[in-house]
Amino acid sequence: MGNSKITVLVPVYNVEKYITKCLDSLMAQSFKDFEVWAVSDGSPDNSAKIINEYSKKDPRIKLIEKENGGYGSVLQYGVDNVRSKYLLVCDPDDWLAEDALSDLYTFAEDNRLDIAVADRFNVYSSDPTDIDYVYTFKGNPKIKPKVVYDQSNGIQSFSNGLSSPHAKLFRSTILKGITFPLHVNFTDFVLYIISLANSNRVAYLNEALAYYLTDRPGNTRTDVDPKVIGDYLVGWNSILEQLEVKGVTKNRLLLSKLLRQIKFILSQYAKVSQNRFKDDYWTNLLLAIKKLQSYNLKLPDLDDQTVKGKIIDMGLMNSKFYTVFAKIKVIQNS
Repeated sequence: MGNSKITVLVPVYNVEKYITKCLDSLMAQSFKDFEVWAVSDGSPDNSAKIINEYSKKDPRIKLIEKENGGYGSVLQYGVDNVRSKYLLVCDPDDWLAEDALSDLYTFAEDNRLDIAVADRFNVYSSDPTDIDYVYTFKGNPKIKPKVVYDQSNGIQSFSNGLSSPHAKLFRSTILKGITFPLHVNFTDFVLYIISLANSNRVAYLNEALAYYLTDRPGNTRTDVDPKVIGDYLVGWNSILEQLEVKGVTKNRLLLSKLLRQIKFILSQYAKVSQNRFKDDYWTNLLLAIKKLQSYNLKLPDLDDQTVKGKIIDMGLMNSKFYTVFAKIKVIQNS
């Protein structure tokens, strides 16, 4: 495949109703020097046929077909094979603003960035006229727009924003060597956190450049299957293992992000568990907490906004009482 400045990776599975809008938004980009890798992950519907028709109209659109391996397998294909300077992930039920690639590319080039992060719009299939502006770093005054962060703590503070791939442009060289678990969802979290660990310069562009369809049937973000807890934990453990290889002492804020993620998974567990506190998911959540305890995370590393949040943090990191505080977190979200 070619040597375009940007590769747009589109993971495709059962999205024949949505892929047209996504591809139309890519063909309409004001920035022209890019190619699209639409990777059909063993999709059984007509998505591949639709993509193939687009590739006939625009040679920048490439259909890549592979056996099903889950979202992570598509990300793995992308990071292993990309040859362009930058990579952007666009989910097939989402779409980009007309100047998205242009604005992100210019911002990254002008500031020599490893990751350029922008904002997004949330949109809803139930009401197409309802559009919400979503700030990636809402409530995080430490991240200033258009300021380059080139020190470890500043870069790692970007982990406190939204981790989904919307409106994020990655320098391809920082992606090499990242590994993704297969046959699970939510591996975009792995992409973002390990990319931050690999980065030397990151910055935030306070413009909404992507549209996220939040309520599509089958969207993993709205899934109520208890299996999502297992998927979250597989991705979580993958991040911890990769951070351990890189050296946890220089990635302490990213470890703190993993504590926040555990709190999020506990809140999700409250919503989906069918055998609360007695299933394997609960056992594995407690094992994950014990792993974090071994790194002696201190409150200065944690940046919760509320006193209640800090108390939960202290409780989860307490080797004697963490089970009690984990249960409190679950009950709070029941």
